[in-house]
Amino acid sequence: MVDPTAVEVGDFVEAGADSGVREGVYRVVGTPPDALVCLRVTDDAGNRASTGDLVRVGVDDATGLDPATEPRSGAVGALVDLLQGPYWLLRSLLPL
Repeated sequence: MVDPTAVEVGDFVEAGADSGVREGVYRVVGTPPDALVCLRVTDDAGNRASTGDLVRVGVDDATGLDPATEPRSGAVGALVDLLQGPYWLLRSLLPL
């Protein structure tokens, strides 16, 4: 269980099947006084993904969340990141 007052922006939380939000791992992106604003960072299979799913979890519902670790992108994601790095380095050096 997560204490909503102890969660900070950047923390990861996991929503199980019994929570009020879609199952998966979320990154906390906002902590207004009455809720947690979370971005889902895993797909349905549990792999790291850019889902764009932003949810607001009320303080009462936040107790249904569990602390989590940052999900890994897997071998394919690491390979893609490795291949994209030189492109973005060169792109940043070119004039607009």
